[in-house]
Amino acid sequence: MVDQMRADYVDRYGSGWTGGLHRLFGTGAVMTQAAYPYAATETCPGHATVGSGAFPRTTGIVANGWYDRATQKPVVCTDDNTEALAFGGGAAYESHGSRNFKTPTLADELRMQQPGGAHVVSLALKARSAIGLGGHGGDIVGWFEDSGAWATSTSYGAPKDRAADTFVQAHPVDAYLSQSWNLLRPADTYRFPDDGLGEALPDGWTTTFPHTLSRPAGADRIFYDNWKRTPFADEYVADMAIALSRDLGKTGSTDFLGVSFGVLDYVGHKFGPSSREVEDVLARLDVTLGRLFASLDASIGRDRYVVALSADHGVVPLPEQSAAAGVDAGRIVTADVQPAIDAVLVRSLGAGVHFMPRSASAGNASTDVYFTEAVLRQLARDPELRRQIAAAVERVPGIARAVWPEELTMSDDRDVRALRYGYDPARSGDLLLVPKAYWYAGSSGTGHGSSYGYDQRVPMAFMGFGIRPGRYTDAVTPADIAPTLAYLAGVTLSAADGHLVRAAIR
Repeated sequence: MVDQMRADYVDRYGSGWTGGLHRLFGTGAVMTQAAYPYAATETCPGHATVGSGAFPRTTGIVANGWYDRATQKPVVCTDDNTEALAFGGGAAYESHGSRNFKTPTLADELRMQQPGGAHVVSLALKARSAIGLGGHGGDIVGWFEDSGAWATSTSYGAPKDRAADTFVQAHPVDAYLSQSWNLLRPADTYRFPDDGLGEALPDGWTTTFPHTLSRPAGADRIFYDNWKRTPFADEYVADMAIALSRDLGKTGSTDFLGVSFGVLDYVGHKFGPSSREVEDVLARLDVTLGRLFASLDASIGRDRYVVALSADHGVVPLPEQSAAAGVDAGRIVTADVQPAIDAVLVRSLGAGVHFMPRSASAGNASTDVYFTEAVLRQLARDPELRRQIAAAVERVPGIARAVWPEELTMSDDRDVRALRYGYDPARSGDLLLVPKAYWYAGSSGTGHGSSYGYDQRVPMAFMGFGIRPGRYTDAVTPADIAPTLAYLAGVTLSAADGHLVRAAIR
């Protein structure tokens, strides 16, 4: 997985690739029309979909976070009551696990269905990425903490070997303190200028190259945040995957290696898709994947493994750049949504608390509204009040539409269909908001989380054992990846919404 990789990056930036990305898209089975069918285009839903072959309405992973009515608390998708564990003798503080994931992943099915099980390794900068691919078990499921530790949790038990500890001890992230991110190629070969309109400013950096990791006080939170915005972090994850995959593929079972490269997402949020930074991240990832594939060729055998590559979502262009090109674009002020609704509710119900906490979800606070039980009872018997609330929300600049959950079964238009694929009545909001195209709910930088093409369309390619090379225009979704790999491995998925991609199979 490449976090936040848009489908058009392959054509936009791919002419200079000569390594792993070139090998995948040049010699593999490339599905040129792959797209998510849902509006919940975020990291946790995307990784859960690719890992399991199921959509958010099935996995229960409707966003990066949501409001839990049972506990009356905000929930992060990987919240777990287990104990954090650190690799390499460090200290881990963030407890993550898979208890909120309702479906098994391909990796889980490989472990359960094969004689002797399967070795499972899943690595990422983000916990929700590693867990979304790895699922509910595994030999090593690991991620990078904001504190600087590489971690897992007792949700997975103690790591079954010491390879991760050995690797982390031998490769401390703090060693990057003296380094700077410079362009891989000559500056005049890049497509976009260095310092684009609307680019956000990461702490301690300018918007132009080089980007230094030096910090006066040593390795602090800003250092770790910025390290994750450099290609060094993807290289580290790949090196870790190489070290931990050397024992895979040595038995009669099919083993699983899940790797999520997260730098593109961290960079894209700040610099946008039309930036020199994004182009350089992909150029360096091409080299990094070349090394990873070469290692798998040597340790497993070039024709004895299969690779699938995709992304969890795309990204909206920076609103300032879209507006400068004459497009209706802008920034949604999410703080305007609640007062607009409250003004209607006060007229009908009087003053009081009408909403559950706005902090219920950092992931979907701009698209899902959660009401108190008293308000929900009134809304259930007052269709005119629902109409007035929807009208008030739709007057907020950048909001295209407000959809009530009951509408999801009454229509099949584009917006409703995309919301329905990602709706879980126990976790989704009581009112669902649809942003206008090219509008983004953030005060700086850019993001994702809509049903527009720039968020839904992602690359999707297969390579290796059992794969028929070519470029195919079949309508597919990333949910089809796990069923296709399951077919090649000879296992059955118990809860998949996706289907076998027949065109890609020899």
